[in-house]
Amino acid sequence: MEQNQYLICDKVIPVVVPKRIMVFAGHPDDEIISCGGTLIKYRELGSEIIIIVATSGLGGYAKKHQRDQIKTQRQNELNAIQKVLDCKILELNYADLQITRKKVAQITNLIRDMQPNVILMPHFSDFHRVHRHLSLITREAIYHCSSGKAYGGHERSWKPYGVYYYESPSCKFQYIEGSVFIIVDIEKSWTKKKEIFSEIYVSQKEVLERVLDWAEDTAILRGNEIASAYGESFIPETTYTPLKILLV
Repeated sequence: MEQNQYLICDKVIPVVVPKRIMVFAGHPDDEIISCGGTLIKYRELGSEIIIIVATSGLGGYAKKHQRDQIKTQRQNELNAIQKVLDCKILELNYADLQITRKKVAQITNLIRDMQPNVILMPHFSDFHRVHRHLSLITREAIYHCSSGKAYGGHERSWKPYGVYYYESPSCKFQYIEGSVFIIVDIEKSWTKKKEIFSEIYVSQKEVLERVLDWAEDTAILRGNEIASAYGESFIPETTYTPLKILLV
């Protein structure tokens, strides 16, 4: 980890830059819509970004005649995201996201092997089944990484320094009872986030035609709360991972 200084609200504050950030996405595009500004910002600060895509998103078509070409389109889009973000993408290619021991074991060992300092994931109360199940699987995996040796964990324990839930169109934080969240200033990375979604995830323009409007409205709202033009919000998960890195 490195410590830099970042100018915000006319005050210089210290920023701890994680060596490695891992983000879990239920479908391709979740990572950009929900936390793309934060990923862009921290990549530019020097963090390595790893995106774990759980499913291929093959249901992401609006018209029947698009069904046969969606797989190729989705793969091309992920290749483009990998280049433009200068990140690593790992596809799990789950046909569904039922919660099983095998999936928990796989993600537990991914975390142990890649040793992310920060993990970003969907909230466990997300309305979308895929997002919700991915969150529950990842939560259990973090528990095993942090406090036990199950699934081959002998001498391989790893505890991230920060675990956060990200906001999504199917999980708006204002409706989560008692939520306390932090806001990352993405004023400098908002334009790139918007361009990536609009220009790379072309297969999703019709399916998710209102999502970008939600993302912009929410980013303006969150930014206003920290005296910035745009922001992204996250809820810290501290049950088994005490918060040692604060995203800003």
